[in-house]
Amino acid sequence: MSKPPELNWCGWPIRPGETYGGRPENIPQGCPAVLGAPGDAPRKDGREVICEEDVAAVFNKGALTKAEAARQLEANTGVSRATCYRALDSKGRFAVHLHFEKGKIMWR
Repeated sequence: MSKPPELNWCGWPIRPGETYGGRPENIPQGCPAVLGAPGDAPRKDGREVICEEDVAAVFNKGALTKAEAARQLEANTGVSRATCYRALDSKGRFAVHLHFEKGKIMWR
């Protein structure tokens, strides 16, 4: 009588070179990790956040052009230039605090 095939955690036959992939007590010693090493995990969410205090700090010495403000905000926070420009947009997140006049931006 032939031996039935060993099955993995979802009931499929285990192929040569594959592992069980189920409970730790059923995984043989020295078996490679199914999902890779702990350092192989994907990077955290890449979204960058600028807070109100960051933008206010840029304008503490007075009005700046959008380019100057974006450059300074980028240097202060380390976020991308595009994120800085979105924060300084006239319809952006901080638009209620920003005053646009003659090509310059001021903090209200």
